[in-house]
Amino acid sequence: MNRNILAAAVAVSALVLPPAACAQSNVTIYGLIDLNLSHTRAGSQSRSALDHGELNGTRLGFRGSEDLGNGMKAIFTLEQGFDPSTGLLEQGGRTFGRQSFVGVEGGWGRLTLGRQYTPAFVAIDPMDATGSADRSPGLLSRKTGGIKPAYEVRLDSMVKYRSPEFSGFSVDAAYWLGGKTATDSTARREGDGFGIAGLYKRGPLSASIVTQRIQRDSTGGKVRTDGFGLAYDFGPAKAYFAYTRDKESGSQGEGKARTYDIGVEIKAGARSTVAISYADRNESNDAAAEDARGWSAYYMYDLSKRTTLYTGYSRLINKDDANYALGNFTPAAGGDPRVVMAGIRHKF
Repeated sequence: MNRNILAAAVAVSALVLPPAACAQSNVTIYGLIDLNLSHTRAGSQSRSALDHGELNGTRLGFRGSEDLGNGMKAIFTLEQGFDPSTGLLEQGGRTFGRQSFVGVEGGWGRLTLGRQYTPAFVAIDPMDATGSADRSPGLLSRKTGGIKPAYEVRLDSMVKYRSPEFSGFSVDAAYWLGGKTATDSTARREGDGFGIAGLYKRGPLSASIVTQRIQRDSTGGKVRTDGFGLAYDFGPAKAYFAYTRDKESGSQGEGKARTYDIGVEIKAGARSTVAISYADRNESNDAAAEDARGWSAYYMYDLSKRTTLYTGYSRLINKDDANYALGNFTPAAGGDPRVVMAGIRHKF
């Protein structure tokens, strides 16, 4: 009897509900946990800790889509970052601080609204041999010294478009809103900015070029980052190069900086990989200019497709008053931090 009632209810629902209510949809739960034991030292300062997010930031995410018909679908992503050693949220305690967006996509591309990765991150981050690991010197390209960069990893209130790929080429473009309330039009634009990246991937060659700009204050002070990256896979080894140039204007100052990052990823066996990178940041035209350089080496061993053991060493050489950090370790001015670590990353 109950089975007959259930069957009748399903049949009536199929007849009564509109097609949109019966559209195919799916939600995927995914994540990653990355923890390591580390020891960091700079001069008389030292730190031993259980750290996280070295190869990739630890996360828990929800990704979904709904088929809207005619090649269109609605999409969303909610992704939070957290410290697995304490269970605390990252990104300032935001519930979904890594990504939080909704949008639509089809044959014309993808349009999304919310907190998302910037074009600069999309263009430059993949061009580091260590994948911009948390304590890799490759992160000098987005660190703030005396010069403020426009290279932000992710930003709020973003409208973003990703084009379909044509012969290996695609475009990643975004505009974000600071959301300020003011009578003056310049003050209202504080926090506003835009970025556009050209991306290329075909065969062993990957390339990117990007420009990104942000108004940092209510008086119209701006920062800008331009950059490009190249990677070529030779088979047993893959070479990487990235270059960024930062420039301030208006009340932000007139400082300039350039950073380059060169590296190689070497296959050391069926399951083993060695990644080596060197980066150099040089700031100029500013009384508080801070320069630094550094290198890192990582060894990774895949226990499976989802689980990787790794060990690594990184060192930064801070010049004069510079005190760029390695992860959570910030040295005294002119200190040269170095870290050794061993950890595990698991994807699910």
